[in-house]
Amino acid sequence: MTVCYVPLLDGKQIKPSAHGLLKQAKRLNNRVIALIVHCGIDEIHPPLDCDEIHLIELSEEMWPIAANHMRAFEKFQNGRKEEAVLFSASPLANEIAAGLAFKLDRPIVNKVMDAFYNDQHLSIKKEVYGGKACLYEDSALGSIITYDPAFLPYANNNANKDVPVFRSTMDVEPNTSIRFIESKKLSWEDIGLTEANCVIGVGRGVHNADIGNQLEQIEELAKILNAPIGGSKVADELKLIPREKRIGSSGVSLEEADIYISIGISGSSQHLEGIKNVKHILAINNDAAAPIFKRSDLGIIGDFKEAIPLLIDIIKNKSGVNNSENTSHLKASV
Repeated sequence: MTVCYVPLLDGKQIKPSAHGLLKQAKRLNNRVIALIVHCGIDEIHPPLDCDEIHLIELSEEMWPIAANHMRAFEKFQNGRKEEAVLFSASPLANEIAAGLAFKLDRPIVNKVMDAFYNDQHLSIKKEVYGGKACLYEDSALGSIITYDPAFLPYANNNANKDVPVFRSTMDVEPNTSIRFIESKKLSWEDIGLTEANCVIGVGRGVHNADIGNQLEQIEELAKILNAPIGGSKVADELKLIPREKRIGSSGVSLEEADIYISIGISGSSQHLEGIKNVKHILAINNDAAAPIFKRSDLGIIGDFKEAIPLLIDIIKNKSGVNNSENTSHLKASV
């Protein structure tokens, strides 16, 4: 039996990466249990491809604290002996996985690309040397594994809708040394590049333009999508962005972003390294031969000064929202 710790958004919405995680679990064991520790899920939709679903409800104040998840897992486990416990890597999931490895005295392997059985051994595949090579190593069958979301496979929604669901509201005593203070939504100016679901990147093409009010248009797009603005190494050197906003092998890597909007960035290998985990990329560049288009899902060949206002209008018209109150809807519109 393998347990998948289903990744959630704000404790109330199942992330798309959950389906890829369950698909990986099926490769390790025919019997898979989906464990969902939540703070308000009424319906499982779309259905999950597993044999059992266990929902454990915590309060909204308890859910953001990893220690409470660990206590919920320990009560759920209650003598079960799983071959592996799988997580999709994220700041919260990593903290939970590390805590469980310590409490349960199990080995932990972080941010793996793949895991499979090889002659009764659990083999792990990981990136090393900044993605320039792969490492294969054996691990114990009862390992706790966090998968790099970028390598979780796409899974079609062909799950059995009749999977038994077990619900419980566990009386988990909160950790008295850690308590929830408040939750607030950060603006696009305050949210970090590594924490945002949508990120905008600017490059040399923006600097070379007769900008005028064009930066204001990019900032308006950022406000609508609640997306922080970063950029390439060249954008940093040209003072378009602060040094800490540089994206790439010599800067930050986007770990949580579902969407990256590249504006005037050619797409050097160093920059592409920083966006390799992004699920969907929209590139705007007037050079049809720019390497960024090979990595993008949608490319706009043309002047960003014309493209950005049109993109803003499309998002507003499609979503019916002129602010960042519903970023998930806006992201789908992009």
